[in-house]
Amino acid sequence: MKKLYNIHLLLLTVPIFWGTSYVAAKIGMRDLLPLNLAIMRFVIASLLFSLILLLKKKDIYLDKKDIPQFFLLGFMAITFFYYIHYTGLQYTTSTNAGLIMATSPIFVALFCILTKQESVESHSLLGTCIAFIGVLLVITQGKISSLYHQKTLLGDSLIILNAMMWAWVTLNGKTVLGKYSPFVAMAYIHIFGTVLLLPFAFISTSLAEISLWQQLPAVGWSTILASAYLAIFCSVYSYFIWYLGVSKIGAVKTAAFNYFTPIMASLAGFTVFHEQMTGYIALGGFLVTLGVYITNQKMKLSIGRFLPMRKYKHS
Repeated sequence: MKKLYNIHLLLLTVPIFWGTSYVAAKIGMRDLLPLNLAIMRFVIASLLFSLILLLKKKDIYLDKKDIPQFFLLGFMAITFFYYIHYTGLQYTTSTNAGLIMATSPIFVALFCILTKQESVESHSLLGTCIAFIGVLLVITQGKISSLYHQKTLLGDSLIILNAMMWAWVTLNGKTVLGKYSPFVAMAYIHIFGTVLLLPFAFISTSLAEISLWQQLPAVGWSTILASAYLAIFCSVYSYFIWYLGVSKIGAVKTAAFNYFTPIMASLAGFTVFHEQMTGYIALGGFLVTLGVYITNQKMKLSIGRFLPMRKYKHS
């Protein structure tokens, strides 16, 4: 019981780090372009992941035939995802970003309907509608007619794209998670995604007019610390604790802790940047959390249909 209690305490730290990552990213982008911040973060994270894999030694090697799949997942989950993510954060608030990213399970449900990979029941659709209304409230501040005039519209749209991309990664990641341990799979996704990012650290492109190599001399300590925070605590530590929780108490109970992430993002944005906390944000956040919870619960039930069930005889 004491060990389970400790696991729950550790899991409570994960949404703290993931929620505050939006604030850390905004601090890092004071000196670095979005793409360059992503490169710095994941170079540090990949080095740490590599070190842990070397220390782990057992079951860390990939089959050659799986390498293209890891490259694709690395590109979608790291390279492209975080370029869009950090670009979006430049044009929206930490509060909006945290709440919108919480809708990724909603897109998982929608993708399941489109691809027929998983059955989705009526309650899941209800959750989708509730969360969608919540996102609209957050983005428009209750004024739906002014949607296209919101200052955060571009950033919010990019974060919505992020949520869709993460849903895609979640579904397509099943192909490697069925063969490799979650930590090993996530480590290689980070490493391959970073490999794809590395060339951009030395060349200027339309994605980053100034390369990371050129920006490094002017980088301040706040940006270095923000990058290290994102790499160590938001990537390596959080993923390790997350999958430790999966192994100890199961995926269903562990996943419930993710509902605290948008709350922490809102609190962090309000505390550090004094971002406005309105009644619409509070109501929208509640609806997003409620909608995601409803959808997630029903998705778990539908997945259970495909699992072997024990038959009990009634006396």
